[in-house]
Amino acid sequence: MQHDVNFQQEAKRAMLGLVDVAGLRYKVGEGVLHAIVSDPPNHNALTKAATDSLYETLRRFHELPFDRLQISFDTASGSVACAGLNLHDFEAAARRVSPGEDLLGEDNYFVRLTQLLRELGRSVPTAARVEGHLVGAGVELALSCREVVCVRSDVKILMPHLRIGVPYHTLGLCHMAGLIGWDVMSRAMVTDAIPVLLSEVLADRERVERFTAAERIADAKIAIDRMAAVFQGRPARIGDAFFTVEDRTGETRNIAEAHLLQILVHVAFADEMDDLSPALHEIIDAPRIRASSCVGARLAESIAAHRQRPKRLNRHFSKAIGAGEESGDGEGVRVSMPN
Repeated sequence: MQHDVNFQQEAKRAMLGLVDVAGLRYKVGEGVLHAIVSDPPNHNALTKAATDSLYETLRRFHELPFDRLQISFDTASGSVACAGLNLHDFEAAARRVSPGEDLLGEDNYFVRLTQLLRELGRSVPTAARVEGHLVGAGVELALSCREVVCVRSDVKILMPHLRIGVPYHTLGLCHMAGLIGWDVMSRAMVTDAIPVLLSEVLADRERVERFTAAERIADAKIAIDRMAAVFQGRPARIGDAFFTVEDRTGETRNIAEAHLLQILVHVAFADEMDDLSPALHEIIDAPRIRASSCVGARLAESIAAHRQRPKRLNRHFSKAIGAGEESGDGEGVRVSMPN
């Protein structure tokens, strides 16, 4: 009997084109399509296959017999709901970057997915169910949904891309800042030592969305000061504490410069980001393009070091998510993730 049920489910998936791929599986409910990010050994890091599959599903969502979409994360991954982009896939993409090309241009597999997810949310109820910590791209994926359900109050968001030399796409960064504020966003960029709780971010979301022009500028000014400090190689201030962003790839200055421009344009144009002229987009993204096109093998080397020396590169991250560190052979430690 169970075999017949499974066969019918597989047949229905095949008919709808909802085929599970590496890092993503589908489940159907009463009018709801569940997309489950599932790669527990890698803490549900987003694979290119998963993002491509979800993009194609969203692209033809109105042809499918569903009226809602829910994105969730395999709880077998432990305390991390999504560890961002899969480093192996991102490293492969970095190796294909040519001079003048943008590592995170609008045709990037993740950038186009989140843009389409936000567009779909204008006409279809979309939700993300979060039961663990979100890192980098995982934060944007969740915040690109109309609704975010935070199951645990201790869930944190982390944005470590400054520390590993990875540039961030302008529209995605500005979308998230429009929901949670530049103050909070820049705090998550500069350090993991002071946790940013997703539950607090969501509780504050309506207030941030109602910012007046003066409040938006005041919020952005805090972030501008922090990014300017990083740009100049000085400690950035968070409350009464100061934090220095270690430049591991030689690109932190360029990326901080890009963030400064992104913050300024977001304040100046508010919700009109999509209407910016291509020329202005080019000016805004120029430092980020320089960062991504000049990184070359150094980005791949940084990611390789991220794997090989977790003690040095994952210290703040491990502390923030409550991971333990086991003694190694002197070259580093292995980070163990609690369930």
